[in-house]
Amino acid sequence: MLLSDLKEGQVATILQVSCDDSLKQRLYDLGFLPGHAIGCLLEGPFHSPILYLVNGAMIALRKRDAMLIEVDYEA
Repeated sequence: MLLSDLKEGQVATILQVSCDDSLKQRLYDLGFLPGHAIGCLLEGPFHSPILYLVNGAMIALRKRDAMLIEVDYEA
């Protein structure tokens, strides 16, 4: 499942980030690391940006960037 598929209130575990090295490093610096829990807090009016809670920080991410992050969500 992709991070962009999470609905408001759902929490998942990050599995991998699949993008070029510069963007991957930036996402890692923000806390989007494999094995970390991430929650979807709020979607923008056109489903972008999306507000996530990761490592205690609220971070808005464009949907196209969220589509590069694979997560494990168990209902």
